[in-house]
Amino acid sequence: MFKIELSWDDDQLLRKEILTTRIYLLLLILAVIILVIYTFVDTQINIIKILKPSQQQFDQLRLDRRYSATIDCPCQNILVPYQSFISIKPHYHQLCSSDFVATNSAWIPLLYSSTAGIQYFYDDYRLFAVPQFRLLSSLCTIANETVTEAITQFSANIMTNERVQCRRTIEEQADSFLNQFLQSTPRTFVRTLDFIRYMAQGNGIVSSVLSNWHFISLNAVFERAALWALPHSYGNDNCSCGTNAMCISQASLNGLIVPGFRVGCYPLEALLQSTLECLYNISCIDQLKTMYTQSNITFNPLDISLSSPNRTVQSLVDTLLVEKWETNVIYDQYYTTCAPLSCTYTFDGQISVVYTVTIIIGLYGGLSVILELITPILVQIGYYIVSYRHRRVEQPVAVITVTDISRA
Repeated sequence: MFKIELSWDDDQLLRKEILTTRIYLLLLILAVIILVIYTFVDTQINIIKILKPSQQQFDQLRLDRRYSATIDCPCQNILVPYQSFISIKPHYHQLCSSDFVATNSAWIPLLYSSTAGIQYFYDDYRLFAVPQFRLLSSLCTIANETVTEAITQFSANIMTNERVQCRRTIEEQADSFLNQFLQSTPRTFVRTLDFIRYMAQGNGIVSSVLSNWHFISLNAVFERAALWALPHSYGNDNCSCGTNAMCISQASLNGLIVPGFRVGCYPLEALLQSTLECLYNISCIDQLKTMYTQSNITFNPLDISLSSPNRTVQSLVDTLLVEKWETNVIYDQYYTTCAPLSCTYTFDGQISVVYTVTIIIGLYGGLSVILELITPILVQIGYYIVSYRHRRVEQPVAVITVTDISRA
């Protein structure tokens, strides 16, 4: 391969050309073998793009460990409203759907008497029955309005996602949002109610049924004599409304105890400390129904299998009279709202045979040219080193004996 005209008559030069050719071929073969091994062992990054992927395709890619870390699906709609994939449905206490608080029910009119405030003592339950059941009705109405408004505001919130999130991530985020909603909504309602209660108590507002204060005149002779306000007492006269607006006593009607209900300084305060035990008992309901007149109207008692009769009204208010929250996170609707236009993922794969052959063919020309230039130089350097070593070995060495030195 490296033959020139000068080597035709020069055996030494011919041997050098043959040696150069052999070294050239050896280096070329070694280079090709190394290149083949490298291309087969090495891996390449493959990029796959799926247009308008379905949710099933996305889930499959997320579950595949080879692609889950690299999958990237930009959302077409970055802003995803909560209402598009989160639903909230409250299940209220059965009281709020009963005849005892319905506005068109005959229950409250049966308990009303225009002369009750004159005929009965301040702690008689007949003074408290109508105000307390009206309060129960109002609490149910206000709780419903509060929950409806809170759900509307919550549903209007927006989740910002540049890329599609997996099912587990969305469900965890939604659960966090829902837990915060379910805790904050009742607390906000209770704080508002407590503010009203504290205002009434702090300012000593007189109850509509005069259950906390009564007025006397020290001089009955004069028509415009001054009136003095005196507080009522409850709990066997051990608790005075003048110092504590939370005073209560067991409710009684015609000398009979009304189970669960309480009377006190304010109808609301007494109601919050009461239970609805009486409304689960048909005999107690009949007792209340006939406190003024006989009536043949039937009122169904509350179902003890649906709620506990021993819970106080305060505990019901603390949960907005909601027995159970039904929440649902619908990931399918989230994915539909996000609507990714494409998904891209990468994975490491073996280099194909076609790619390997193409690389070898592409590099062969360059390798052959470089080796054609380098090999003669390497051989020439090798010959120079060998010849230099031979000259060193064959060079004569002068030996001087002792006799020669003495003669000199």
